[in-house]
Amino acid sequence: MKQLLLTISLLLTSFAYSQNISGTVTDAGGTPLPGVSIIVDGTRNGTSTDFDGNYTINATPDDVLVFTYVGMVSVKEQVGTNSTINVSMKEDATSLDEVVVSVALGETAKKKSLSNSVQAVSSEQLLEGNQNNMVNGLQGKVSGVTISNSGGAPGSSSVILIRGGNSITGNNQPLFVVDGIPIDNSTNSSLEVASVNRASDINPEDIENISILKGPAAAALYGIQASNGAVIITTKKGKAGVSKISYSGSLSVDEILGTPDVQTMYGQGEEEADGDINPESSFSWGEQIAAGTPIYKNIDDFYKTAITQNHNVSYSTGSEKSNIYFSIGDISQDGIIPSTSYDKTSFKINANSKFNKNFSIGVSGNYINTKISSTRQGNASGGSFNSLLAYPVTVNARDYLNPNGSQKTFFQDQQFDNPYWSINNSPNTDDVRRLIGVINLNYNFLNDFNLTYRVGTDDYNEYNKKITGDGSLVENREEGYISQFEKDHSRLTSTLLLRYNKEISEDFTLDAMAGNSVEELDIRTTYSYGNGFQAPGIYSIANVAQEDQLVNEVIQRKRIVGLFGELKLGWKDALFLTATGRNDWSSTLPADKRSFFYPSVGASAVLSDLFNISSDGGLNYLKLRGTWAKVGKDAPIGALESSLGKNLNGAASSAYAWNGVNVGNPNLEPEFTDSYEVGADMRFLNNRLSLEFSYYYSLSDNQILKDIRVPPTAGTFYATLNGGSIKNQGIEALLSAQILKPNAGGLAWNADFNFGMNESTVEDLPGFLNEVYLSDSWTFRNSAAGAAILDGSLFGLRGKQPLTDDNGNIIIDSSGLPVLTDQTYTNVSRMPDWTLGITNTFSYKGVSLSFLFDIVQGQEIYNATESAMIYYGQSPQTLDRGQQVTFTGVDVDGNPREVTSTKDQNYYTNYYSLNSNNFIEDGSFARLRYVTLSYKFPKSLTDKLSLSALELYGTGRNLLTITDYSGVDPEVNTFGAGISGAGSTYIDNLGTPNTKGFDLGLKFTF
Repeated sequence: MKQLLLTISLLLTSFAYSQNISGTVTDAGGTPLPGVSIIVDGTRNGTSTDFDGNYTINATPDDVLVFTYVGMVSVKEQVGTNSTINVSMKEDATSLDEVVVSVALGETAKKKSLSNSVQAVSSEQLLEGNQNNMVNGLQGKVSGVTISNSGGAPGSSSVILIRGGNSITGNNQPLFVVDGIPIDNSTNSSLEVASVNRASDINPEDIENISILKGPAAAALYGIQASNGAVIITTKKGKAGVSKISYSGSLSVDEILGTPDVQTMYGQGEEEADGDINPESSFSWGEQIAAGTPIYKNIDDFYKTAITQNHNVSYSTGSEKSNIYFSIGDISQDGIIPSTSYDKTSFKINANSKFNKNFSIGVSGNYINTKISSTRQGNASGGSFNSLLAYPVTVNARDYLNPNGSQKTFFQDQQFDNPYWSINNSPNTDDVRRLIGVINLNYNFLNDFNLTYRVGTDDYNEYNKKITGDGSLVENREEGYISQFEKDHSRLTSTLLLRYNKEISEDFTLDAMAGNSVEELDIRTTYSYGNGFQAPGIYSIANVAQEDQLVNEVIQRKRIVGLFGELKLGWKDALFLTATGRNDWSSTLPADKRSFFYPSVGASAVLSDLFNISSDGGLNYLKLRGTWAKVGKDAPIGALESSLGKNLNGAASSAYAWNGVNVGNPNLEPEFTDSYEVGADMRFLNNRLSLEFSYYYSLSDNQILKDIRVPPTAGTFYATLNGGSIKNQGIEALLSAQILKPNAGGLAWNADFNFGMNESTVEDLPGFLNEVYLSDSWTFRNSAAGAAILDGSLFGLRGKQPLTDDNGNIIIDSSGLPVLTDQTYTNVSRMPDWTLGITNTFSYKGVSLSFLFDIVQGQEIYNATESAMIYYGQSPQTLDRGQQVTFTGVDVDGNPREVTSTKDQNYYTNYYSLNSNNFIEDGSFARLRYVTLSYKFPKSLTDKLSLSALELYGTGRNLLTITDYSGVDPEVNTFGAGISGAGSTYIDNLGTPNTKGFDLGLKFTF
């Protein structure tokens, strides 16, 4: 019997029973770690921690659980008789070398192996400032990247430049890539209304991380489109072993940063030739305002407090074989101008399945509907700011309707609309429906080979309508006017990649890749114009008589085919050599010049590993890197052909004829950018201090210049040709410091310093040219425009300046005022000399405080808004009217002349307000871009609420600005991203003022 009992006992103990093991995984400071992988050692049984660091897994007493997490030392725990196993993971100093970042073509790579600069921004960093436009979320967080938005109008665009610009008339913004597929980031012209840049369609809540590939070297494999660098966006996916539903929402309150100062001493009127004052005027050059006269703050009172609601719900789940992520986002933003708004609804799904150990498939789709209502701005007829300046402080702009409902005038022959009438009767709308879809197939074979095929589409339909309502006071628009377009945009991208990864020996590794890409771009736009509505209040092109309609259709097509390859050799996981090559065929170039090749080569060496020079208390890591690259760029669509026009004037026939405007060049060649970069990555003090430093140089040669103005002797107004070169050079540095490390929930303090310095210089221009400017950037009354200046800045300026003779004497005309002519500024640059973004994050237990202090220094602003205020007599600068000013120079014949003139309306409107010298200012500023205070509720409370996480936060935006700029906001770009080349960055021209605001938000997960 005893033998039988012993046998039964041995049998029972030999069959270990399984049970559920649960617990929480935290870091050394007690902070929960989501996404930690837990696997039963020697099996495929595994799971991951949820958002709050919790996990559950089935295991037997004899099993060993293995906990792994990027950047942490792996932990092994014997199950034994435990039903609860809590784990605290420590930081692994050596694992930082294994940090993986997204690189070209949807692939990832160890950061230590890269020979060029790549900077990553996490989802948490992107969302910290609570920006609706994803591009604005990068402000101050990436070294060498300059971002400027175009004001406070809902949905206004943002310009992003990486290491300056390399094109005089073309696009200088980087390529945007979502889950391996290039997407459109174009912007419509913002000359009339604020326009959005299409990358803002992406919901920031759906982004997992962003990698910024700086310069041609980093993005060479993407080819033509990435000559200005690339922004690589990876969206969120479900995680194995984690199922969760998350909500994030915020309520925001915004108001304008301010308005210009307005003089209240002089009222309505204009000066006549005999010295009398004509009160029937829109100018403020009248008599002094009598005591007791009502004063109206027309500009201040026009803007209102704006409310924004932002809601996002997501669901994600996953296993070892499949995962899925689904989200719905909705933002509803009121504008600071009545009737303006921005509404965006997005749906995102990302599903991935592994059918066996070798084959997997991924599908993602993103549908976005964006609707914008806006008002006119800048120089546009009916621009709200421009119209407000035409109302003297003695006239109430809110009193704009007659008893019969028609628009009231406040002086005879008024030919502009009241801004309140415009927002109620002249709507401007934009409606976009967009679908971004990606299918990704991945197959591993023969142990070392991988085949990936990815096909994606970026399709959207845009319907844009601008109305001048019937009853307008604008000349020839009394019965109304309509301007609209409907655009169908389709981009199809196909990419095939074959990779080979092999450990040749214990020390040598080989990574090779060959690929092919094909991109089809098809854009069809139908423009419709109509003058005069037949039935009042029906704003449709069908309500315009057929003879008063004009319809135009534009079809743009482009195909790019590329073959490319990459070879990377590694030695002892510390020395890396990388070479790439790509050949493109572009349909926008002549047949005999359509094919062009460009290579890159780079090397990186982790010296701390090669020579074992690291120490715990000093240097922990040292890497040197260098790279050289050449990248090509093709011509814009339609640049080869010249177009004919019809109805050149009222007396012309309807036949097509040469108009000297749409000028092509069938002999264009591709332009190329040669660049090199050297840098170093260092870490000190047990990796608590890190520094990444880069110096870069690039030369973009044989520029393709489109629609540049040429002298009439050329037989045309414009020309398209090759010529000119742009040099960019600068330095970048990222310093990260873990000043205080958390200890069991104690105080932690992390700080990042992003520094960038860049200079974009025009080295050469073709033929006789000493400047190239885009007429779209002309400011109020054409006093100045952005321009690329020979031997000066790519982001330079030209404007009206006093004419001088060969001896530098001012030429004075018969009226007693200096003669003004359009001239270039060789010493003006509208781009910063350097930028510094300082981010700090403090955390204590569940409380976190973060802020970004952004410093932008050395750029010059052209203040055309002040020029307009002086023209109308609204500026306090005009309060010295009646005083004398003396000009010394020569007359038109060269004879010495000294003239004393009176500072009257003629002086200010015909000379001072047009002299661009008076409005160039130092635009340097330091801005507290945001402050966020958040609180994560303790687990004891979230358990009671059946939640895994609960967070409440408040964010203040643009709370403080330090600047000497006299205008409202030094961070200004009135025309936005709709102007390419030299652009309109730091041109202040009657745009909608920027905003400051406060957000209150809530996040929870269950």
